[in-house]
Amino acid sequence: MQTMNERKGTKVIRSFVVTTLFCVVIAFVTQSIWPSEFAEHLLISVGYGYSAVITSHLIAWLAPQVSSYLLTGASLAGAMLFGTMNAHFLLNKYDDFASLEQLKPVIILGFIFSCTCFVFFYAHEQKLIAQKEAEIAKRKQSEHEKAMIQSQLRQLQSQIEPHFLFNTLANVSVLIEQDPAQARLMLEKLTDLLRGTLKSSRQEQSTLQSELDLVDAYLAIQKVRLGQRLDYKIDNSLLSDINLPPLVLQPLVENAIQHGIEPKAEGGCVEIVTQEAGDSLVIEVTDSGVGIHGSSNHAGHGVGLENTQQRLKALFGDEASLALLEVATGGVKAKVSIPLVQLRG
Repeated sequence: MQTMNERKGTKVIRSFVVTTLFCVVIAFVTQSIWPSEFAEHLLISVGYGYSAVITSHLIAWLAPQVSSYLLTGASLAGAMLFGTMNAHFLLNKYDDFASLEQLKPVIILGFIFSCTCFVFFYAHEQKLIAQKEAEIAKRKQSEHEKAMIQSQLRQLQSQIEPHFLFNTLANVSVLIEQDPAQARLMLEKLTDLLRGTLKSSRQEQSTLQSELDLVDAYLAIQKVRLGQRLDYKIDNSLLSDINLPPLVLQPLVENAIQHGIEPKAEGGCVEIVTQEAGDSLVIEVTDSGVGIHGSSNHAGHGVGLENTQQRLKALFGDEASLALLEVATGGVKAKVSIPLVQLRG
């Protein structure tokens, strides 16, 4: 078996390898925005990535008792400080990037990429924890079901869909020059989404309002990206907040966008309604998209719905349900029903 030092060494090497691969991808993205030698883009990207990783490992080694929040904040600060100094050193020979003010687009992208890098490493760490818990659950049959559910929750909470992140970053890059106000809005909403997801990933229980706030940030980003092709409305008629498992709502909204609105040329509307119906909380996510049978490329409407349905059954039993209904006027309605007594207990 590996010693603790060997495991730490392996973790450090793995973090540098993954960061390098991530920086190569970023370098290709930035080169498509600002055409120049690829080596320059790679050195700038590596400057931000390695600064974050080195700062993180250095602080963890010197002050192992520091909280994850302080560690993340300090590592991001190190990435922005040393990464920006490196970028300025490499780019000051160009008139367009001779001052820090002119470096603002590079600094913003560096911040976004650094945040994305931290989200990726956090998701990977959570995945390893989930695997360990699954192994323990196999040896303890009585706790098998609960351990599997908790590992799945942590994986779902700690991951942000890579294509969504890259699409958002690409849109921010374009909008920085074309429409700075929209770029700023998209960046603010992405920050809200990242902050909310990281907060949720540290909790086994969330609230309905917190989940609606996350969904609102996600839809605001999609609104900037899709423009007039997307409208959305969130109607919460509950008078008081209630507990809700993390990321029960978001897969339904993502499904409505990806499989309902995006395939439809003229787009459509997504409406979220939460209300009490008898003794149950009812959440309805309705889109006016292509419908269940509208596109063969989206058959099944995503594995996210199936995962959500399995989670609801495992957490609340047969009293909770998720139904996917076709709307007569076009589109799909996802309807979730959960007994209120189980949410308030």
